[in-house]
Amino acid sequence: WKAVSWRSGTKGRLKARFAALRVRTADGPPQRIWDKGQQHLPGDEAWLIGEQRASGEKKYYLANLPASTDLRTLAATI
Repeated sequence: WKAVSWRSGTKGRLKARFAALRVRTADGPPQRIWDKGQQHLPGDEAWLIGEQRASGEKKYYLANLPASTDLRTLAATI
């Protein structure tokens, strides 16, 4: 988790703590696996972004931005 400030709001700078990790979501092509029915294979990589506000509230987001996107840009985008 890293503190990020991304823009000015009506009450001052917007800031929170963020963490980001590249993950693969299970939205790839379906495939039948033994007797478990159809399951989806891993799809393309995406960003899993966690936001932790000063109040303690946590939110999580998925974003399909490029792998080279920095944390401040991810925070500003979501």
